[in-house]
Amino acid sequence: MMMRRTLITTMLMFTMACMAQVSIHIDIKGDKTFDSVFVRSEAKLQTKKYLSAPYSPSVTLQDKESLKPGMYEILGDSTYLAVIFIPSEKNQKFSLTIDGENVTFANSKENTAYYDYLRGMIGYNKRLDSLNEEFQRAQRTLPQYMLKVFVDSLSANARRINDEMRTYQRKTAAANKGTLMGSVVATATYLNDPPQEVVSDRHLFQSYYIEHFFDNFAWNDPRIFNTIVIEQKLKEICNMIYQYDNPEYDTFVVAALNQAKVNQTSYEYLFDALEHVLGSNISPYKVEHTYIAMLKDALAYPKLDENRKRRYTRELGFIDKNHAGDTVPDFRLVLANGDTTTFYAIESEYTLLYLQHPTCPTCHQVRNRMKGFDKLNRAIESGKLKVVMVYFEDDPKVWDNYIHSSEANPKYLQGWNFDQTIDDKDLFDTRTIPYMFLLDKDKVVIKKDLLVNEIEPYIDYLKIY
Repeated sequence: MMMRRTLITTMLMFTMACMAQVSIHIDIKGDKTFDSVFVRSEAKLQTKKYLSAPYSPSVTLQDKESLKPGMYEILGDSTYLAVIFIPSEKNQKFSLTIDGENVTFANSKENTAYYDYLRGMIGYNKRLDSLNEEFQRAQRTLPQYMLKVFVDSLSANARRINDEMRTYQRKTAAANKGTLMGSVVATATYLNDPPQEVVSDRHLFQSYYIEHFFDNFAWNDPRIFNTIVIEQKLKEICNMIYQYDNPEYDTFVVAALNQAKVNQTSYEYLFDALEHVLGSNISPYKVEHTYIAMLKDALAYPKLDENRKRRYTRELGFIDKNHAGDTVPDFRLVLANGDTTTFYAIESEYTLLYLQHPTCPTCHQVRNRMKGFDKLNRAIESGKLKVVMVYFEDDPKVWDNYIHSSEANPKYLQGWNFDQTIDDKDLFDTRTIPYMFLLDKDKVVIKKDLLVNEIEPYIDYLKIY
């Protein structure tokens, strides 16, 4: 009877193994043990559940549902053990041995080639680290008159090593063309050093770097978007665009989107990734002019589906207005004393328009910070600046409670857009509040979406004393 049960169990396990779409067999060498071993996607865009199993030095992770092609991490609890390529939906059966930093595959040329590539890159990086150590020693030991000659020599060596590394990356990508591994290596390939005249000019250097940032991207391989490589690269370019905040660079972003149109999947992935950082209404790193350029490009894309077209049209309608140099629209207000007026009737050399909700926690925090701004208070006292706080929703009780509380700073003009034209006619993009504008005497926008930490620098810049 026992033999029969064992035979049935063995047959059942064999049948389940044959049914599995994913089967990753892992042999782990060494003394360290874990509670569990699991595989997870490196990319945030992946939504597939983790594959996990109780720890064993020899463990097989299985699932009936295939993994989305991409790069995956193998972890023991929270400890990184290895990375593995899943190149296709069909063949997802791998066997590998992890012995510290040494990872070997029994049945995957692509994964084997990637680890060979990584070993080559480690060699180049060690050479560069060695040069850096020489530089550190030279700074401590060499006299100043000798240091420049030595540094020039080290710099020349570093350039040669970087050139060798780029050549190695390109050769590896070419030798593995058509594979996910080849696409990853191509995308990760370092940019060529810019011409010397570009290096010495900060603006030219920034322009060069952003213009050429996407040169090596494997747009024709949508699998690249399920890898950590693309996420790191996109995080880097978004950070630069946010820091530099130069509308001239928007043409380079649109150029990258046009390159990605080699297939619709790549275009949509790139757009979504950039939108998440640069365009999301709740992102602290949004860059409105870049997002507007992206939306206009998307709406001109013939393959854009109707759902995206509707959403992008609405987004553009919200944000493509009230720019620097535009005159903001007029609207009616009731003031704290009960008088009814219009925004245009409020005269001042400069106006800080503050759209808010009295009970909004962020609005409360910003109001409290503004109370302590000495330069802002002096600008108000000088008569050159008026702060106009505007509540624009339809709740008389909220308005009444606010103007009779300590929250309503008497130094500011407090107003309620009682007829809700701001909201009803979408006069401003009020999806996130507070929303501030700095305006001149003609209600022309000097700064749209003014941040609280920008208020006093603008007061200094414009000499509003």
